[in-house]
Amino acid sequence: MSLGLVIPLLNEAELTATVAQSTHNVLERSGIPHTLVLVNNGSTDDTGAIVDRLAKELPVRAVHLDQNAGYGGGILAGLKILEEDSPEVVGWCWGDGQVSPEALPPLYRACMKGAKMAKVVRSERLDGTLRKLVTTGYAWAIKTIGCDQPDVNGCPKLFRREALSALAPQSTDWFLDAEVVLDAQGNGWDIATHPTVMHPREAGRSKVNAATTVEFVWNLARWRMTHRL
Repeated sequence: MSLGLVIPLLNEAELTATVAQSTHNVLERSGIPHTLVLVNNGSTDDTGAIVDRLAKELPVRAVHLDQNAGYGGGILAGLKILEEDSPEVVGWCWGDGQVSPEALPPLYRACMKGAKMAKVVRSERLDGTLRKLVTTGYAWAIKTIGCDQPDVNGCPKLFRREALSALAPQSTDWFLDAEVVLDAQGNGWDIATHPTVMHPREAGRSKVNAATTVEFVWNLARWRMTHRL
C-alpha cells in the first residue's frame, strides 16, 4: 500500500528541504512506497524554487498556489493532486519540522491494519508557553461539545483513502484538523493514535497567533450549530 502525504508550506524556505528529505528518508527506510506533495501556498520567499528542486531529486509532486489559500486550502489542493495517483493511504503533516517524521510509520501501519484514521497526540510540548496555552484553550473548547479525542490538531494525520473521501473535508483554514476529527468521532470511528514530542521551531515563524485562535473558536461555534456528537 502506498502513502500520499501533503505538506503545506508558507514561507518555509529555511526548513522545506530538511523536512522533505528527512520525511523521505524515514519512509524509504521503513519500506513505505510514498509520494510527497509539497504545496507552495502563496509563499513570498524562496520556498517555491526549493520545492521545484526537490521535485527533481525525490518522489515529490510540486504544487504552486499563486495566493495563499489558507492552511486547509493548501492541504485540500494537495489532496486533489493525489487523486491522480490513488494511493491507498493519504494524509498530511506540517512543514515546520516540529514533529519528527518517525511518527509516520506507526500511523501508516495502523491504517494498514484497518484503522480508518490515525494521528499523533503531542504528549510532550517543547514549543513554548504561548503554544501550550493556545492548545489548552482548544482542548477545553472541543470538550464543551462532547469530543473526547485528545489533541485534535495533532499532525501527521493519515487516512484510508476511502475514509477521507467519506469525510469530504471542506475547511480551508485552520479548522481542517478539528473538522476531520469531529466528523470521524461523529461517525463512530475508532481513531488510532501515536504519542510524539512537539519540538521548538529551528527556523522561520509560527503561523499560529491570536487571529487563528479567534478563527478556531468561531468555526467551532458554527460547527456546533449544525452538528451534534
